[in-house]
Amino acid sequence: MIRSLYSGISGMAAHQTKLNVIGNNIANVNTYGFKASRVVFSDVLYQNLSTATGATATTGGTNASQLGYGAKVSSIDMLNSISSGASTGRALDVYIAGEGYLVVQPTVGANRYTRVGNLKFDAEGNLTDGSGSKVMGIGLDADGNPVLNPNGTLGIEELQAINVDPAELEKYTGITIGKSGEITGIKAGDPEFTKAAGIGWLNGITLPVDSNYTGNVQLAVGDMLKVEDGATEMDAISIVPTADVLGTLTLTKTGNVYTLDPAALTLKDGTTPITADLTGTLSSSGILTFANLPGLKIDTTKLVSTDTDLESGVDIGDIGQDGYTSVVAAVKNQGGVTEYLKTSDTYTFDPADTSVALTNPLTGGTLTLAVDGAQFDTIFNTDAVLANTTIGKVETGSDKPVTLGYLALAKFANTDGLLQDGNGYFMESANSGEPIAAKAGTNGTGGTESANLEMSNVDLSQEFTDMIVAQRGFQANSRIITVSDSILEELINLKR
Repeated sequence: MIRSLYSGISGMAAHQTKLNVIGNNIANVNTYGFKASRVVFSDVLYQNLSTATGATATTGGTNASQLGYGAKVSSIDMLNSISSGASTGRALDVYIAGEGYLVVQPTVGANRYTRVGNLKFDAEGNLTDGSGSKVMGIGLDADGNPVLNPNGTLGIEELQAINVDPAELEKYTGITIGKSGEITGIKAGDPEFTKAAGIGWLNGITLPVDSNYTGNVQLAVGDMLKVEDGATEMDAISIVPTADVLGTLTLTKTGNVYTLDPAALTLKDGTTPITADLTGTLSSSGILTFANLPGLKIDTTKLVSTDTDLESGVDIGDIGQDGYTSVVAAVKNQGGVTEYLKTSDTYTFDPADTSVALTNPLTGGTLTLAVDGAQFDTIFNTDAVLANTTIGKVETGSDKPVTLGYLALAKFANTDGLLQDGNGYFMESANSGEPIAAKAGTNGTGGTESANLEMSNVDLSQEFTDMIVAQRGFQANSRIITVSDSILEELINLKR
């Protein structure tokens, strides 16, 4: 009876474990990249009631008689079958169409392996998975090709976290992942400059490859305007350097109407008076502009003078000339805002020079004029001053794909030996073998497919069938205990 009790208990324990595994499988039926497990039973110890005997000249042989002690869980195996991909429509989701694992690091140096490719770039430009772990990739050479050993593989320790400068990342569109794990984005080509007709002294313009300038380029050479140092309202006033006005800005406010006194102003020649109406237009953000003084803006939110002061008119600042010859280019950025790029203070031009460098100190934008030195010297050092002359047009170049990184896929000699670590991660174990990294689609790894994620490999019909069998097995083993208990009770009752 004790043996039957033990057999029933061991059978119940084994079937309970099987039900636990089935429950975990069913719970993860919709978990991307999940690998189901199965329970393998084995029998346990046996007691030999009689041993086997061989045949003799007068008798036949007999078989051994053995009495078993029930069942146990022999192993819980992970089923590493590859499921099909589910379309997500998201370009940075990736499905591995074959063997291999993405390599990620939840913390530096702690490698984990996953087939769940819901990837994204974070604010620092790191490529990460859904849990925030950094995705490891293959380094690139100067031409954007993956750097691999001669046999096409890399050690895991040679992989690098995939990172793109956030300032550069903003310039890419259409970021996607290709069949070989290449992460590519579309970037506007190098800017192109077309020179205007009749500009003989200009050979061309050089702009940085990441320039965002577009449209017509206007050039002015001469003594540029500035708001004089020491003006009480200096921070509130901005003036286009090529604007045609000089003098004192006397501002008056009557009710909600702002006006400038034209008597205190002249055109840039210093003698021609301004007779036009200088009533300002106030924007919702408090910026005053003047139709007859284009290029002048006054930010009323930064005015030191009070409304009471302005009722009688206040000299808020003076517009003067820099006092030296400057070269200033005006060009719109892609946001539609005009930027002014100029030579440095106290700039001088030498006829031997063939280029003129211009910068915008506020944005850091640059462009360089390639000039005929002798001809440009005539413009710069004589009265042949340029004023808002259109010298050509900047256009963005043709879009081109750029490789931002390469995913690395790791492969193991024994994938069934990996340890499951939660969050869709696997860990290397003593029986998995050491991982080798390669480019997707090479060295036995599968290719990568964008806009897909691997589905769970749980087969619900099989799981429900196994659950019924396990339930009945548990139930039958419990009946053995019940029957054994009844027999023991009968034996005890024999004494009465």
